[in-house]
Amino acid sequence: MSKGKILVVDDDAFFRALCSDILTSGGFFVKSASTGTEALGLVDNETFDIVITDLVMPVVSGMEVLERTKQHNTLTDVIVITGHGSIETAIAALKAGAFDYIRKPLNEDELLHTVSSCLEKKKLLEENQEMRQSLKLFEVSRAITTTLDINKLYNLALDALLQLVPGEAGIVAFYENEGKSLEIKASRHLNTYDSDRIMEVFKHRFERDLRGLLNISVIEKPELPPTENEALRDYNSFMVAPLMKGASPIGYLVILSKAGKVGYTLRDIKNASFVSEHAGGAFENAQKYAEAKEMAFIDSLTNLYNSKYLELVLDKEIKRADRLMMPVTVLFLDLDNFKRVNDSNDHLVGSKMLVELGKILLKCVREVDTVIRYGGDEFVVILVDADYDVAMRVAERIRATIERHEFIQEEGLGLKITASIGVATYPIHTRDKKELLKTADKAMYRAKDMSRNTVYLAPVPGQPAAK
Repeated sequence: MSKGKILVVDDDAFFRALCSDILTSGGFFVKSASTGTEALGLVDNETFDIVITDLVMPVVSGMEVLERTKQHNTLTDVIVITGHGSIETAIAALKAGAFDYIRKPLNEDELLHTVSSCLEKKKLLEENQEMRQSLKLFEVSRAITTTLDINKLYNLALDALLQLVPGEAGIVAFYENEGKSLEIKASRHLNTYDSDRIMEVFKHRFERDLRGLLNISVIEKPELPPTENEALRDYNSFMVAPLMKGASPIGYLVILSKAGKVGYTLRDIKNASFVSEHAGGAFENAQKYAEAKEMAFIDSLTNLYNSKYLELVLDKEIKRADRLMMPVTVLFLDLDNFKRVNDSNDHLVGSKMLVELGKILLKCVREVDTVIRYGGDEFVVILVDADYDVAMRVAERIRATIERHEFIQEEGLGLKITASIGVATYPIHTRDKKELLKTADKAMYRAKDMSRNTVYLAPVPGQPAAK
């Protein structure tokens, strides 16, 4: 009889085989995965007593395996493997919920002792249900309250509730547009069509009453009319846990269950309240963190992104371009003779002109594109999924709009100005992020040298230079 089921995760085939052989000889049932991605697939579909994972792996790291394992089942123990040079990472893993860590090179006695200690703890918990429940609540609350990434938090909160409350599926919905619309942020075990139908039933029948709800509510399917019953054909009830900010809900965790209304125990209700209370505070903290983080990347004058954000967004869009095999184009824009505006008027007028220019740029591009005030009167526009032919048309539209526009009209000034724009495309001009920006910058200066108030495409390798 197996002593326990263990998953070994390591991209090193030798270490993976060695670890598996030791554990198998020790009487354990062992499965192995060569990548973090493979491990996550196994964790999502099977139950393991212990996951042993290397911390340093390509694409999906051991920390991600730890997080996802705990998200799926907080009582699955994780032991991490580390080299001598990465103890700090192992300590971080312990703080994130790992049971223990093992150093490479592998010591057979240490491995078996650590695994045995882990299983002894699990056996003790199984014999003491109250302690097991307390540990589960502790692990769940720690995962939720230590997460500042709001997108991760949607899934963490939903998975936590599904671990603690009987249910077959779930939805997280949050208010958007200043509380005017309720939008799905994450779902579990539901396709998009069914999620949308269930949310429509929820909004149509219960949202108005639930806006003032401060506590957990369980709604039984027979309470619904036949047309809305169809959307819930596979479920007999759903539990609604409001996520509060002050006295008002900011969203809801919804669990769909085959259990009837009486199928939920007092413990289930308490557990749901525990999760929703901690999740509500965590979402508020995550939102504050996101706002503070964004403010660090916002230009205080124009409310556009600033130069600090440029490297981050360019790196993100280039990785996305590589993944989807599509181009990214950078426009580098500089106002012509802007110093004259400040000299002829004052710097306050110049600042107002830059604010207006920012609004013009936003109107000339799509929402998916990024407009950045690079510094002074220089701006950078990042156009996603746009080759240089498309980008040249966008740049010309920007140039012409600026040329026609009369600035500071509300003060009766009606100032005119023009702009020079340089264009460079990834990966046509270069595959280097910094070089791409430099190429667009050089093209902008070439436009100024030519005549100003013009758009210049950086020379395309193998083609003659073109305006």
